[in-house]
This record gives sequence, structure tokens and C-alpha cells, in this order.
Amino acid sequence: MDERKIFDISIKIVKDIKTLIESEDAWEGLKDNANIYPFNTFEWIINWWKYFGNGKKMFILLFKNDCKIIGIAPLMITFGEMGFPIKRIKFIGSNNSDYIDFIVRDGYEDIFYKTLIRYLEEVINPYTVLDLEHIPENSGIYSYIKAGHFYYDYDIQDICPYIKLPPTWDEYLSMLDGKFRRNLNYETRRFFKEYDGSFSYVKNPDIIENSMEVLIKLHQERWRNRHLPGVFYSKRIRDFHKDVAKSMLKKDCLSLFELKNGEKIVASILSYHMDRRRYYYISGYDLEYSRRSVGTVALGLAVKYSIEVGDEVFDFLRGDEEYKKSWTDLKKKNFRFVAAFPSKIGRLYINYIIAENKLINKIKDKFSK
Repeated sequence: MDERKIFDISIKIVKDIKTLIESEDAWEGLKDNANIYPFNTFEWIINWWKYFGNGKKMFILLFKNDCKIIGIAPLMITFGEMGFPIKRIKFIGSNNSDYIDFIVRDGYEDIFYKTLIRYLEEVINPYTVLDLEHIPENSGIYSYIKAGHFYYDYDIQDICPYIKLPPTWDEYLSMLDGKFRRNLNYETRRFFKEYDGSFSYVKNPDIIENSMEVLIKLHQERWRNRHLPGVFYSKRIRDFHKDVAKSMLKKDCLSLFELKNGEKIVASILSYHMDRRRYYYISGYDLEYSRRSVGTVALGLAVKYSIEVGDEVFDFLRGDEEYKKSWTDLKKKNFRFVAAFPSKIGRLYINYIIAENKLINKIKDKFSK
């Protein structure tokens, strides 16, 4: 493991999977003292690298003050993306993750970001670009990059609806549009009246693989019915999500909800749960039950459960799909933030990546309608 020092802060560089495994304690030391999303947990990162790290260079930075970890920069280096002969320093998990950010111990934000920027100014040359995707709008990095010596630009990458949960389910229902509220209540009552209905989440690690297989099947059947590939279109992606689910279940951070008719799963919702926040990742439902609105019923029951256990936020993650507007009108933004060496070629790279992002957003907007 390479190491260097800036501002009396030790920076250790993790470059391989063996050293990453040995560094798990760094995440453990921050889990109760930093803002961590499901997508920058150790479990997500190590599984992501296992399935998608080929051809990329691990570049995780561990920041240590005396004997205490004060932050983690879960980065990697790619080369030659989109035909450009440049290196890109990116977050591990880019493209497959919804919120990615630096992990910073509470109270150490200023020294962490100052040290990080000083180090990046040393390693970013005219043919290297810092390309940070899916950064939440409340990330602490923005002002420090702007105050540095980089050329930079940024663009909205994702719209992320969320519910700020009230204390009771009835109070939440009163916040909804009247017609949608009546339909939700009616469809929920009808399902449990007409079927041998139950709603629960998977707790048994022995059945998580099978439950994930059902979720994947339900999700893919719906999207193939629309002549679209769906999220789980490759074996690699399917295996990745199954392994993440197993790892997150062990950490008690997974809620895989299932709506059943008897023993038959008719709707499934994959969510992650951290620090009184529930992150709704993906779902699927049986097309034979679509007339019973089982997807909507299951989602309503998941929100209701979140309220009952005292969650503060139900996060729909990235994507401003039309159906989410029935559940909430609150939205956050993710940004794509690009910084480069202050030169003409650096400005060219930045302009290209931002234009690329705008094009991707147009395509996403088309399919979210």
C-alpha cells in the first residue's frame, strides 16, 4: 500500500483487492460518524469491483489523522473511455450506483477536503480528468474544487424524488392527491379481500438467493413486455446484485419486501436501509396481477412500514419517472462534476464530458415518460 503525507494527514492508496479487504475496518470506523450511502459502503464497493473492476485501476484513498481514519475517497482510474486517450479519476460504482460521495468523519470535513484537493492537484496532469458522477447536491466537495486551481464544470445528472416521512401513515395519506389516495386504499383492501395476501420482508439468508431470482424475473418480464432490456439484462449484473443483497442482509441493511398471494410472490421491492432512511432501489410485479395494481399496493405497504419503524426519509433514488409524482413532490439533485488541469486540452475534455452528460439526460428523459 502506497502512502504519503499532506497537512500532517496520512494518505494511504489502496490499489488491489487484497489490500481493500484488509481495509474493511476503515469503513467500520466511520459507519456511525459519517454520512454513508448504500452505494459507497464496503459491501457495495467490493462486490462492484469483483464484477466490474476488470480493465480499471483501483485508486481508493484512506485519510488518517494520527491513528484515526477521517475519510475515504472510493476512487478508480479508467483509460480511453469514449475514444479519448485520457485517464479519468472516477468513483467506484459509477453508472451502477445512485448516490456516490466521499466518506468523511463528522467534524473533519475541512481538513479532509483541503487535503484531498491538494493531493489531486499533484496527480492530475494535462491528460487526466476528475469525472465525479452521481454526487448528491449536499456533498461537501463542490466549494473546495471551485477554490482550487482546476478548470471545472458541472451539470445536473439525476433528479431524485423522496418522501419526508411524517409520524403516522394517516398523516402521510392526507398529503396525497385525493383520487390517488382513494385508489391506493381501495386496491390495498381489495387485494387482501380477494387473495390470501401477506406482506413481509426477507430475513432468512437461506432464501435470499431465491427471493432475488424472483425479483429479477418479475422485473425483467415487465420490461421485456415493453421491448426494453431491463436493469438485470446480463448475468454479470444479476450476480452482482445477488451478492450485494447477501452482503447487505448480513449487515441488516437490506429490506427485500414481498407481496404474496399464498406462497406466490406477486410483487417484490428491493430497498436498502441506513440511518433511518430507506432507499427504494428496484421492483417487479407479476403481470398476471397487474389489474390489481400489486406494484402500487406493495409500494404503499413499504412506505407504511417505513413510517411504522420510525424512518425519516423514503428515497426513490435517481429518476424522475411519472409514477413517483403520485407519492411525493419533493426532489433532490445529483450532479456530474468534472475538473481538469488548467489548459486548453483540459477545457476541451470538460466540455466534451458535460456535452456527453446532457445527451444522456435527454435519452433518459425520453424513457422516463
